[in-house]
Amino acid sequence: MAEKVMVSCQIPEDWKEKIARLAEERKKEPSLIIYEAIAQYLGENVETTDSRLNALETDVAQLGTTVNTLQQRLHTAASIMTASYAASGKLPQKIQKQEPLADEDESEDEPDEILYGFLPPEERPFM
Repeated sequence: MAEKVMVSCQIPEDWKEKIARLAEERKKEPSLIIYEAIAQYLGENVETTDSRLNALETDVAQLGTTVNTLQQRLHTAASIMTASYAASGKLPQKIQKQEPLADEDESEDEPDEILYGFLPPEERPFM
């Protein structure tokens, strides 16, 4: 590998902020982000010890842990619900998916079209 030398340049403040965000997201130093960007621009293949792949592998491992935790919680909740239903002697009724009713022109509903039949008779406004 060739000897490394220090270079510097001035960049807009918003670039610096973008580099800082990228460095945080990829768990790298900002100087490594700049180094990789220059290498990519020059068409160089740069092998870094703290590569994007390592960061992605870390994220995948964290997601796997989260999924396992959620599966355990779901299993616990299902066990509690099963025990609750068994103790009450009632099983939940099967919920069937119902297709929404196709109304030709829902946007022009008038107040006199409101259905009150679902209300108990004493709560119906004018029936």
